[in-house]
Amino acid sequence: MKKEKWVFICLIVGVSLFNLGFIKIFRPPTPKQEEGKKPYLCRKVTGKITIDGKLDEKAWKSADVIDTFYLLRKSPKDEIKPAVSRTVARLLWDDEFLYIGIEAQDKDIWATITEHDGKLWTEDVLELFIKPDKNNPAYYEFEFSPKNVVLDLIIPRRGSRSFAFSKRYESNLKSAVKVYGTLENWKDKDEKWVLEVAIPFTAFKETVPPPRVGSEWTFAVCRYNYSVYLPASYTNAKELSTSTPFSAYSFHRYEDYAPLKFVE
Repeated sequence: MKKEKWVFICLIVGVSLFNLGFIKIFRPPTPKQEEGKKPYLCRKVTGKITIDGKLDEKAWKSADVIDTFYLLRKSPKDEIKPAVSRTVARLLWDDEFLYIGIEAQDKDIWATITEHDGKLWTEDVLELFIKPDKNNPAYYEFEFSPKNVVLDLIIPRRGSRSFAFSKRYESNLKSAVKVYGTLENWKDKDEKWVLEVAIPFTAFKETVPPPRVGSEWTFAVCRYNYSVYLPASYTNAKELSTSTPFSAYSFHRYEDYAPLKFVE
């Protein structure tokens, strides 16, 4: 009788442990923190950077690299997918400027707009969004075309001003583009275009003073790529990609921007 009782107790304990294990095994996994949210370490340079679109200074080679871009999602429920169009970005700084260098591989490079502050996002474009202060609703948008045409905007608060108002802002940045291929010829295959930019910290004076070592802003590098060579599944032949996963279909969702930490 004692033996039977002992067997029964062991059986109950075993079943209980199994059930606990079963629950653990089949419990929906805890969502992992999305990639790209750890701080990007923006390293300080001491030498001169010439804005010529070549990215051949030694400082660029030692800069941290952003080489994974993600498709812009319509919902946080959508799977995070890497972009087809390869983009590589680097950021640096010194006492006067925030530098950004981007290499955008592209078989079909095109741009026709020549107007400063034109609607560049309707053609191939590289973009930088900067929000320097989490407690201030203002943020900045910079766009660059393969023709080295620039659109620079300040948005005092999301949705609070018109495009006509925002484009009155002038950052006085310097930029250069080098195209490896031919512009506006969809019949040939191009290689890439390279962007190099220096944005003076005076461009952000409405919201923050120049950064110091340890300062932290937030940012996103974004891209519109229109191409006849995108996969057939891209029914509108357009790919929107970002350096950090977004949870909504808008580059203006600054809640999803990644930290930008200024370091030595």
